[in-house]
Amino acid sequence: MVLDKSIFAKKKIVLGITASIAAYKAASICSRLTNMGAKVIPVMTPNAQNFIGPLTFSSISGNKTIVEQFVNQDKIYHISLSHSADIFLIAPASADIISKLSYGVCDNFLTTSAVSASCPVLIAPAMNESMYLDPVVKKNISRLKEEGKYFFIGPKTGNLACGEKGLGRLEEEDVILERLGELLSYSKELKGKKVIITAGGTREFIDTVRYISNRSSGKMGYALAEEAFFRGAKRVLVVSAARDLPRPYGVEIKYVEGSSKMKKEILKVFEDSDITIMAAAVSDIVPKKKYDFKLEKKNGILSKIKFKENENILSCLSENKKRGQYLVGFAAENGINVRKVLEKVKDKSIDMMVANDISKEGIGMESDYNRVEIIRKDGTVKKLARDRKRVIARGIWDEVIKDLD
Repeated sequence: MVLDKSIFAKKKIVLGITASIAAYKAASICSRLTNMGAKVIPVMTPNAQNFIGPLTFSSISGNKTIVEQFVNQDKIYHISLSHSADIFLIAPASADIISKLSYGVCDNFLTTSAVSASCPVLIAPAMNESMYLDPVVKKNISRLKEEGKYFFIGPKTGNLACGEKGLGRLEEEDVILERLGELLSYSKELKGKKVIITAGGTREFIDTVRYISNRSSGKMGYALAEEAFFRGAKRVLVVSAARDLPRPYGVEIKYVEGSSKMKKEILKVFEDSDITIMAAAVSDIVPKKKYDFKLEKKNGILSKIKFKENENILSCLSENKKRGQYLVGFAAENGINVRKVLEKVKDKSIDMMVANDISKEGIGMESDYNRVEIIRKDGTVKKLARDRKRVIARGIWDEVIKDLD
């Protein structure tokens, strides 16, 4: 295996070391990364010191090894460090540390900085086979994989410290470093790009109290925004009709109510954007008139409420799209019909449609899960199996980036 050493040059890498007999192998990883030009910041759990000393990593890396939780510098260091790192590597990772990360237990500097990291976190487990295969540990690994920023490498089968042979040995250094290099490239795929994403179901007001809307939670749009920032986008703006979701780190949010305000906010920045993803569920119909008071039932409310077809924001954007801009639409369907979706983009400058089946339970609107089909204008289809929306977002961005390349 030929490792591209140049990718590590001038990269800031946090190296986490936990309480495992394989901790001594982290010294070699630290040495190789340092020799390839990386700035390595070693972070040890207190119990890791039972296997190897902090001085070893300080001497190799040229940077002070962090062990204590509350020894901070000018800034809150577990935040400033993790937000400035290009990547986070935990090798070896014990069952204890994996389980703590899975549940957000921040009781030492390593877990606190890993949880707050906005860069990829690569975890290389090392433990006895019975521990690695324990259902709780496996579940915790699965939980972390679903979150979007945690990636795993290994373990491998071989002789274990306890004298047994089985699955649990730390993966080979070359394999770990190769995967680390891949993730460093991955986190820069959208470097310099300005991204607009819409999210949530619009509210179209009838009067000062009533409105029509839909069940869209905005979770898919927010997942796409998180992934865009994660991949190094210069700016990620979410024009959101959803107000009750946590704001993703590094992402700008502009809140709107109705589709007219959503269109207005998008058009303010659309000309200067590179990629726009219309993940919001924009109402197909709107009231012909909005009343600035509450309509009373006794005054013939039903006779006063009339609707009209709403303007299609996606079509508007396709008409204003410039060369080099990339435009993605979403289609919520009762059963995915590729021909039907393609009809929506016929004669329009839309690069990709993402269709999800809203007739299925447990996916789509309001759910944390989705299953989609990515449809390009030439009729090619990429199916993404049911998974958490953050993982689906990764798959959608994978396809967008293929086209950009």
